[in-house]
Amino acid sequence: MTQLPPSLHELQAVFDRWAQSIQKIKSHNERIVFTRAEMPALLMNRRLLKKILTDIVEGKRYPDVRQATMFLNEFILYINKQRLFSTRLYIYEPGQYTPIHDHNSWGVYGCVCEKVEVIRYRRADDETRPGYARLHETERVILQPGDTSVVQPLNDGIHQAGNPATGACVMLCVYGTPIRRLYVNQYDYMRNSVSRLYPPRLRKKRLAGQALETMGAA
Repeated sequence: MTQLPPSLHELQAVFDRWAQSIQKIKSHNERIVFTRAEMPALLMNRRLLKKILTDIVEGKRYPDVRQATMFLNEFILYINKQRLFSTRLYIYEPGQYTPIHDHNSWGVYGCVCEKVEVIRYRRADDETRPGYARLHETERVILQPGDTSVVQPLNDGIHQAGNPATGACVMLCVYGTPIRRLYVNQYDYMRNSVSRLYPPRLRKKRLAGQALETMGAA
């Protein structure tokens, strides 16, 4: 569970209210509908979001920039203690895009400032060849401030997101309860390849294990 500072009591109240409502909703599609209806009010609260960004610049303890995240431009704002949802902030430099990847949960994306582009893909191979994946691009969506978009888990949500604008853009994301998979798939569209992306802690353990195997065989 993420503990927000007293100065962000307004944001804590939003997350508490979301948790109470989401807990009562069983279907993940209905949770998406609820979250998507709630997010625009937060996305357009520039005063609150500018405070969060200012606190990052000033090195405040929240959000914790030292907390390990899957992507370098990712800031964890909140993780519900029951894992009902988490909320994360992403800041993209001009022209910066994530690798093509999937997710382990449903998610709702929203644009805070500038523009966010979401590019969706469909997997076209039969998934029988290790390390091979052939993708077809299916859709490109441009989100303006206050706009939201949805991502589904696993193959139904293969996508990449990024910044087509000339200034830094900010994206707010809410993710649902993750499935029990310790990695996400990342794809190389041009090389028709797929690999596993592990969280930083697991990544380091795997690297150490590989090094031990090499040393043991020498």
